[in-house]
Amino acid sequence: MMARLVQPTNQKRLTNVAVVRLKKGGKRFEIACYPNKVVSWRNKVETDIDEVLQTHTVFTNVSKGEVAKTDDLKKIFQTDSHDEICIKVGKEGKKIREKVRNIATKVEEDEFDDDLEMVNIIQIC
Repeated sequence: MMARLVQPTNQKRLTNVAVVRLKKGGKRFEIACYPNKVVSWRNKVETDIDEVLQTHTVFTNVSKGEVAKTDDLKKIFQTDSHDEICIKVGKEGKKIREKVRNIATKVEEDEFDDDLEMVNIIQIC
């Protein structure tokens, strides 16, 4: 009997991402954007949302690739349209700083040589 590799259906992995996060209804919603495009879009320099978003998907955690559950979207935003929610998160959410995101990625990938390096990084923040 051969072992099968099963990939989770609710995960999407992205790279070179600027994350915009909105906390609403006790939940966290994130969208994956191209770096530096969010500010341009909010200032109406960039008008095409397709140029801002890497994907028209709402996540609970972009770095882990966890897609938001449809039930949560309907309950909190009264719609399950990822396009509409992406626009709302883009307008109201906060852009996560690059430094913090890079540290989070390092922690997730366990790229620390020793505990001291992790303590030093935490003190920087």
